[in-house]
Amino acid sequence: MRTVALAFAVALGLAPLAWAQPVPGARLEPAEEARVRADLRRLKSEYARYDLGATGLEGIWQVSLTRTLARSGGRTEVTPAAGEWILTRSGADVTIAGRLILAGRTTGKFEARGALGADGTLALPYKATVAGEGELRLERDGDGLRVRLAGKVGADDVRAEGTAARAVGSTRAELEAELFALGARLQAHRYPRPAPTRAQTNGGRVGLRFTPSAEHDPQGVEADVVRLIGAAERTIDLAVFEFSIPRVAEALVAAQERGVRVRMVYDSREDGQPALEHLKARGVPVRGDQRSTYMHNKFMVIDGKTVWTGSTNMSPNGVYISDNAALTFQSAPLAAQYTTEFEEMFVHGQFGTRSPANTSRDWIRVDASTRVQVFFAPEDNAMDRLIQAVRGARRSVKVLAFAFTSEALYQALVERIQAGVKVEVVFESLHAGWRQTKTGPLHAAGASVRFDKNPDAMHHKVVVIDDRIVCTGSFNFSDGADRQNDENLLVVQSAVLARAFAREFRAIFDVCDPNDPRLATSGMAGRNPDGSLSIIDAIGGEPEPGP
Repeated sequence: MRTVALAFAVALGLAPLAWAQPVPGARLEPAEEARVRADLRRLKSEYARYDLGATGLEGIWQVSLTRTLARSGGRTEVTPAAGEWILTRSGADVTIAGRLILAGRTTGKFEARGALGADGTLALPYKATVAGEGELRLERDGDGLRVRLAGKVGADDVRAEGTAARAVGSTRAELEAELFALGARLQAHRYPRPAPTRAQTNGGRVGLRFTPSAEHDPQGVEADVVRLIGAAERTIDLAVFEFSIPRVAEALVAAQERGVRVRMVYDSREDGQPALEHLKARGVPVRGDQRSTYMHNKFMVIDGKTVWTGSTNMSPNGVYISDNAALTFQSAPLAAQYTTEFEEMFVHGQFGTRSPANTSRDWIRVDASTRVQVFFAPEDNAMDRLIQAVRGARRSVKVLAFAFTSEALYQALVERIQAGVKVEVVFESLHAGWRQTKTGPLHAAGASVRFDKNPDAMHHKVVVIDDRIVCTGSFNFSDGADRQNDENLLVVQSAVLARAFAREFRAIFDVCDPNDPRLATSGMAGRNPDGSLSIIDAIGGEPEPGP
């Protein structure tokens, strides 16, 4: 149960925590948005005590002190002080911010910053409106803290002693529920699009989820991943470009502790991430690619029969903020292909151009209505297969593109436009300034193009052909993805999944601005008047953008 005293919070002049459930999809006025953001920050600081590596000091603390001020003339004043402090931590660095009420009448800012001691004791320099500056010491005292303060107010000495108790008495589950409600409200305000949906084939052997999903959503993508890991009985093999979700790390450690063999391949840029370092510290076998190009896969194989894959990174941005897709297949033959690719990297260290072409590109029947091919880049000529699928379009091609710089794929789409096929493309708006983006060229060729409206990233890599075939995975539409990175591309024949992807496309497309002036100009600087590449671009041009 919550134990925050409303009167105390009001007296401090602080925004109260979220007491009422939000109205889904409601737009927020500026003052209300600021309050929701402030409440999220406060609750996140409290929830941080459950995160990996938490010291137990993180969170919201209610402080009660006796303050003694020794005047330079020999007079001493003793007054009560109270406040609410929020303690946050990043590594060994600690920040305390809040308010102090002195003798019930003066309110002032309090802040302290410094490093956590090896013994868990905090000794931080502080500054305060009503308490001058000096050193603050915090020591654990049962479930609370012992607080000592020594410093100066002008020429006068000041000391204070007292205690701090947690200002929020919610359980972890209650905090998660509040964080989800607030996060969903802010998300609907920031990115007003239809809620991402889910789908599965009639046989139930293929599932599909879309993001974004507000953090702590009990039915969200993160919860799905944690449940999949929790259901593993024998093996979990995971290949990740990003890995920074604490609860996924906790689930993997718990799986290993109950006897499941857990292995991970990751892009070495993730070294130092707390979630990854937690796995290393708990003895989970992991291997980084140790190279300059990207280990850009996002897939997991469980018990040799379940494959989870798509465009979703195992990161807060990937799951909670960006537009992404996550697919789950119950198929031992498909799992075998992904396991072969995983072991090339984990066991043999064969990344990128060293990866052998030793997986099948044949169709795999997953259920009565679903067939799948999987192509691994760079060894399987994935771009060639994607272009072949596009050239088979007879009615429509819908594209969701985080990165689209491939000249060959562009030409294939132009051919379809000239053949009367309807081509629609949503591009990631953050990449509007890329010289090699195909936005302007496709616009000029007659495609209906848009820039996305997600304030962060529209991270999809999706091509839907005639609403019956879907090409998707980690594979961006770039030469870097095709020739250098470790990637996977799925070609899926399924009317159910194709319709679901088409709905997701429409949900994103319909909130875009069709009159954005950048649509006609992005990527056009390096082209000749007839639309062909300039000589600079033809011989290479700028380096390929990132993943």
